Amino acid sequence: RLKRALSFRKEAEVDAILGGGDNTCDGEERRADEQDKEEADFAAVPPPLRVDSVASLTSMASGVLSDCGEMVKEMIVTVPTLSTTSKSGNASDEKSSCVTRKKTSSIDPRDLERYQRLRVRVFVGRDRLGQPVLFERLGHFLGSGNCDHFTQEEWIRFYIWDLERHFTEMRNASEECGKAITRFTYVADATGIYAGIMNRAVWRVIPLLKALVKAVEEHYPEIADKIVLFNVPRVASVFYRAVRTFLDPVTAEKIEIHSGVPTDVLEKIMPNSVIPREYGGSNDVNYPHPVTR
Repeated sequence: RLKRALSFRKEAEVDAILGGGDNTCDGEERRADEQDKEEADFAAVPPPLRVDSVASLTSMASGVLSDCGEMVKEMIVTVPTLSTTSKSGNASDEKSSCVTRKKTSSIDPRDLERYQRLRVRVFVGRDRLGQPVLFERLGHFLGSGNCDHFTQEEWIRFYIWDLERHFTEMRNASEECGKAITRFTYVADATGIYAGIMNRAVWRVIPLLKALVKAVEEHYPEIADKIVLFNVPRVASVFYRAVRTFLDPVTAEKIEIHSGVPTDVLEKIMPNSVIPREYGGSNDVNYPHPVTR
């Protein structure tokens, strides 16, 4: 899976998007071949994230750029490619290793902050298994037309940054509970999608979602454990059917949909203290509404 991802990155010039050099993939392929000879022991917590830039470790891990200069110039990230099953279900395709990737990022912190205001995704705590919990105001993003604020290439670049943040959270969770954490729980509030369906804004998002799935998610390990969507109106079923056609079948099978706020369901997954207060929990986490057009 790793070699396939590296091959894709070279063909699609992903490193060029991230601002990396021409030989980034070649170097990684050589390192991947070398590391294929050794078994990676994920039980040992990987080294902490090292950020050689003006962005602090805290800001990168939390997703809030609190200490940034003009540009995040260089990140050296060690992330686990966790044991995953391929779409074919062939267990022989499963592998676990650690890959050190050096990326020169050309993301301007001002654009990154803008991205986080347009698409609000917040880690709120840990579920009952010790896994990170991510809440997103998905409906507002889909129905707002915010996808028009950046080009498709820019959205892919931001989403890659976002996915790397998941690995940082899982590493922190592993350190906290003393065991390997390889999954996270995703919870999305669909409030706002109804207006987007009525004004047809959601249909403009589909090409972007399809591009993100094709360019990014197929080349990252399957790390979602539970996926809960709530406040989903019945009319959204048409949109969901359109999106499901290009989702990974393994991911699609994990999606659980609720028409209201399923506080009782959420409490089975995570402590009440982790659930944001507006959904019946006691967590006062900063969970802002996205900026809309």
